[in-house]
Amino acid sequence: MSKAPVRPAASVENFERLQGDPLFEDLAELIAEVLSYAFDAPAAVEIEQWTISCLPSTNRSADRHRLFTLNIGPMEVLSVECHLAGGQPIEHVMSVFVSSSALESRTGCSIEELAAKHDLLGIRRTALASADGDGTMIDCSLEDSEALEQFAELPVDASTVRPLAEHLVAKGKGPFRQYHNPGFAKYVLERSVDHG
Repeated sequence: MSKAPVRPAASVENFERLQGDPLFEDLAELIAEVLSYAFDAPAAVEIEQWTISCLPSTNRSADRHRLFTLNIGPMEVLSVECHLAGGQPIEHVMSVFVSSSALESRTGCSIEELAAKHDLLGIRRTALASADGDGTMIDCSLEDSEALEQFAELPVDASTVRPLAEHLVAKGKGPFRQYHNPGFAKYVLERSVDHG
């Protein structure tokens, strides 16, 4: 029986290409931080409860591609998309999902009020079935210092990430195992130990 081919998003080559991105270290730190919000011991539940892909080919076009996706259970919860002009990166946009009810509880505002107050961010409820109505996606340009300031005002931490993560883990594994990049996961987990 022959071994199944490695998916590009799970390959050493894609991990090495991603390491060439000028934001690579920041991305690894961001992923490590979100994993620490979602799990007490992320390394113990790698693949079983979360996976990460490198330069996935889904949702790719000539003017944009995702650098990675972090998946918890059956849902993508964190990604960074690179926007291009003339083949050159012009912007990186982070998308992170949190629990809507936890975010509203922590801020005392509805999701719609938060979206109006934080007009440089994209804040919207997700219709993804995995979230069962309790997921909110927050988009932020990583090159926009004012947008980053608005993002920093929001409680994107264990109080808002973990409730969604627990809900997603209870739904079971997602279809992402074949895209999991073990080299990138190892790198991120080592950073979380070094800087956690």
